[in-house]
Amino acid sequence: MLREAFEYLTTPCDPLARRLGYLSEAVALGSRHRRQRQNWAPHVAACRRFIAQAAAQAPKGGQAVVLGSGLLIEIPLEDLTARFDEVLLVDIVHSRSVRRRVAGMPMVRLVALDVTGALAPLDEALERGWDLPTGFTPPALPGSPPCAFAISCNLLSQLPLMPLDAIERRAPAIPDAARLAFAQRLATDHLRWLAGLAERAALFSDTESLWLNNGAVIEREDSVWGLPLPAPDSSWLWDIAPAPEQDSRRDLRHSVGGWFDVAGLVNSLPADCPPPR
Repeated sequence: MLREAFEYLTTPCDPLARRLGYLSEAVALGSRHRRQRQNWAPHVAACRRFIAQAAAQAPKGGQAVVLGSGLLIEIPLEDLTARFDEVLLVDIVHSRSVRRRVAGMPMVRLVALDVTGALAPLDEALERGWDLPTGFTPPALPGSPPCAFAISCNLLSQLPLMPLDAIERRAPAIPDAARLAFAQRLATDHLRWLAGLAERAALFSDTESLWLNNGAVIEREDSVWGLPLPAPDSSWLWDIAPAPEQDSRRDLRHSVGGWFDVAGLVNSLPADCPPPR
């Protein structure tokens, strides 16, 4: 607990991101990884292998962008720096351990950013009692797009979670249908933005949460907000929280999918899923 408290108090973080819980989540993720390192190892290896394979399909040199770089647990950073001239690590919070790791790597840049562009408008809407915002766009990144390569790391399922938590705390009367529409907007905006960000854009994301009891699946839940995604190019399982990590008797496992061509994925979605603004 002392380590987590120190990390929380000393990690640089935008005040809005801190208030919405992103820093707490980053600290908790690091703590969980330390406890579950062995159980996570196959997932971590699969992520690094997928990213390396995706990067190999992009032209060498130029700029690579890693969205949702997190604690760099799943990122083969050395492979990326060997292939590209510059690597942008983009996340809303960059931990002290990440800052230390890249301090001697001049080709790596940390970018602290809300990749949805929705958090400030959402915060204002909740503060003023307005409807959920629709007039937001993902931000511009440093450099001259399109970059050579971009990879979204487990963001598709995660982007709506903290905003939905804020809605539940501060505006619980907002209907479920409006919340789901907002979540789907965040997810589809991310896909469309990512597709135009790089000459080659890829992503991986957990797609389903599975609860198991004695090895048998007893409950499953969609993790991609009902979006009709095509079959992934690569898939694997992630034992994210074996009992009693999150539940005293049940194990939590994620199904994860990876897509090498986000532009093709976006083109496969129905035009009204939801429609671009």
